[in-house]
Amino acid sequence: MSLASLRAPTDDDLAEVTRLLSEASPDPVAEDDVRQAWTAPGFDREQDARLEADAYVRLEDLGEGRVFLLVAGAPSGEILDWAEERGRAIGQRLVSGSWSTNREVLRELERRGFALVRHSQRMAVDLGEPAAPPVWPAGVEVRAFRPGDERAFYEAQQETFRDSWEPVDETFEEWSHWLLDAPWFDPGLWFLALDGDETAGFAICHPRSGDPAAASIRLLGVRRPWRRRGLGRALLLHAFAVFRERSFRRAVLGVDAESLTGAQKLYESVGMHVAARFDIYEKALS
Repeated sequence: MSLASLRAPTDDDLAEVTRLLSEASPDPVAEDDVRQAWTAPGFDREQDARLEADAYVRLEDLGEGRVFLLVAGAPSGEILDWAEERGRAIGQRLVSGSWSTNREVLRELERRGFALVRHSQRMAVDLGEPAAPPVWPAGVEVRAFRPGDERAFYEAQQETFRDSWEPVDETFEEWSHWLLDAPWFDPGLWFLALDGDETAGFAICHPRSGDPAAASIRLLGVRRPWRRRGLGRALLLHAFAVFRERSFRRAVLGVDAESLTGAQKLYESVGMHVAARFDIYEKALS
């Protein structure tokens, strides 16, 4: 392998990149997922992605000197050398990782000086059996997304996720690209919990683009004044009920294994289980 064999992916490579991303993932990846990443604000495919015979890498600026490196396939030393060099041009910390079953990539990251810092869990639940009905805190009501709710969801998500590990501040444009402007946007699966005129919590859900039988709970948050009152559980159970009405067979989500708010315990309490683990690594760029 030589540097000459590395190139920026083109639209003609969409199917191949989708295949590489799907190989080691517990969740099928769709071409729409790749298109959405390639058209994200601030992403330059010519500068921030490379493809070789059996591997694909993409870098994303997370802000505050952090750069995320997505690795798929069986990467050569050359493509990872390129990724580290490009990372230095963007920030000072390179964050990467892979699913725990993808030992080849994880060993290569370790060999290159990356250190394991965190785990993320993929959790799932079979929707075949009805769950308990949601019990809402006094004064709180829930409804689906309405035009004009965009900022309420955005502001609540940005606020509540400040209590997560390594939060990423997104502009409204960036947030909208991944959620409102995405082909999987489904307003009937966005739930806003209101206490009078105040937003108490939210759940942003959508069909899995690579698995039509599954619904994804993409983001869920409860603002601090309404925590420890069962609102997160009620939002989850409400989402499950709507999923069943829409004939989804499974629900999935991702969660920090060491969540500062104890989110994994909440998800386990409604019947979700750990289906896969993503190991997160980090390397300081000198």
